[in-house]
Amino acid sequence: MKTISLKLKTGALFLLATTSLFAAGAVNFNANAVTKALYRGIAIPFLDTVPTISSNTSQGYTGQPVYCAFQSSGECLLSAGEYDDAGLKIRWNANTGSPGDHASGLFLFKHTNFLNGLNTGSVVLVDGNDTVRILFGYMNPGKMGVNQPVAEASYRLVIKDDRGYHISGNTPIESAGELSFHATQQDYYQYDPVAYAVNEVGTVGEISAPSFKNIEFLGFRIDAVRGSQLNAGSNIGVVEFSVAAISQ
Repeated sequence: MKTISLKLKTGALFLLATTSLFAAGAVNFNANAVTKALYRGIAIPFLDTVPTISSNTSQGYTGQPVYCAFQSSGECLLSAGEYDDAGLKIRWNANTGSPGDHASGLFLFKHTNFLNGLNTGSVVLVDGNDTVRILFGYMNPGKMGVNQPVAEASYRLVIKDDRGYHISGNTPIESAGELSFHATQQDYYQYDPVAYAVNEVGTVGEISAPSFKNIEFLGFRIDAVRGSQLNAGSNIGVVEFSVAAISQ
């Protein structure tokens, strides 16, 4: 009887420890949170203490604060638009930019503003409970190429844990495409969002090994190259972005 009692007690303690870890949405951006378009046409340095877009500073925005950075080798915009206007994005207006121009935009969400009670305590990414979902906006004219408004575009997942910043490899963007994957199953590289490269926000270094513990920032970077069809504008943006995490 003592053995059975001990096993039952052990099982109960294990269940309690397991259920104290819960997977929830730390970030859940939806472009419906933007009711008035925001535009920035100048380079924006990354500041981890000051959000670029927030309900306090950006009229018409009701979502989680977004910490942004932006760099372009030509005339281009960093923007936040409504759902039908491609959300968090890089924007080329018609008759702006030059073929081959590079633009790079960083969009991060901070631990302080995580949802579902994940804004306090330690937040971790655990395989199986770390789903990332990204939905891209429509990209005029729905395709890319050197003779199109946008020659090429890609996104990278960005995280900051107790080992620093990490950035995933390039993944091509498809107009109105959707991606779902596990954050812990990606390949990562060292990342410095402050020290800019020539055509990119931040610099990408050697392969890194994130701990996925004490998550402070979650977000993404968008990079794009202007095509030769300059008489047409185009948005390269994200209309939905969510990341699941666990409180520990």
